[in-house]
Amino acid sequence: MLLRGVAAASVCLLPAACDPTPAPTPAPTPSQSPPIASLAALPRPPSAEAAAPTGPAHASNPLNLPPFTLKLDQGRRVFTFSERMLAGARLGSTLVLYAATVVGFEGDDLIIEGRGGPSYKVHPGYVIPVPDVPRLRPHDPVLTEWNGVMKHAVVTRFVKDKIEVRYTDMDARTPLGLLKGARFVRQAEGLAPGNFAAWKDGDTWRHVLLVSRLGGPAEAPAAAPATLPAGSARWFALAYGGAASIVDEASLRPIPIKPQLKVGANVWAEWVGALRPAVVQSADETGLYTVKFERAGRPATVGWGLLTPPLVGP
Repeated sequence: MLLRGVAAASVCLLPAACDPTPAPTPAPTPSQSPPIASLAALPRPPSAEAAAPTGPAHASNPLNLPPFTLKLDQGRRVFTFSERMLAGARLGSTLVLYAATVVGFEGDDLIIEGRGGPSYKVHPGYVIPVPDVPRLRPHDPVLTEWNGVMKHAVVTRFVKDKIEVRYTDMDARTPLGLLKGARFVRQAEGLAPGNFAAWKDGDTWRHVLLVSRLGGPAEAPAAAPATLPAGSARWFALAYGGAASIVDEASLRPIPIKPQLKVGANVWAEWVGALRPAVVQSADETGLYTVKFERAGRPATVGWGLLTPPLVGP
């Protein structure tokens, strides 16, 4: 997983947005963790066991998320889930965020442009908005895309009308991306849509991707509060393998988006969906660290958002 010789490789990973002859790249993985035989062999979060309502009435909100309003203009770009994924979604289902465009509204629901099919409705809790013109600088951690799938990355440089990024939540051998016309969200520290977080689930700290706060973001009073009482906010999040989960905010801890770690530092790093003790071995590339896990073999390369200083439980 070491990144030898990759820093010099820069390819266009978005055929629709960049040069017409992109070089082939390794397939993306859910995280830096090695593949395992079956997700069914992993312990499921308790929240994944309950069934959500189904049927036509819940097509735009299969997980029965509480209502709130997301103020967006028509034509705004977002990250959300495909109609096919939402159609069969329940807690524990695998969900993947894709780049999409808002083409209209129906009540509080957003109407999303279909991917090769008709447009469809989506509850705002399944959407991460994308600013039209984000102000980006080198070394900024961002949400962007890889062949239409939302990914985490760090800006490495600007090349004329393109932005070069290093992906931080894919296989470390994935070449740099030279993107034009791609979506970018500049990340901010804390519990925020698109950020990774640590979830205290019993005796285990799980690594999750935050999608939306159920209760109304404190930073945006315009997002109408949901049916949850004050002080009991929850988050819709994706656990290992994209498993849809609802977690209490009190059980979450933010993971630094741009960690400042020294060689020899004790950390917790993501491994098969959980945070495990490790020691920093090197920091050779912006956005990446090499760590060695306790009772493990070779060192592994992990990106920003996949490691944190040790946490204290709630």
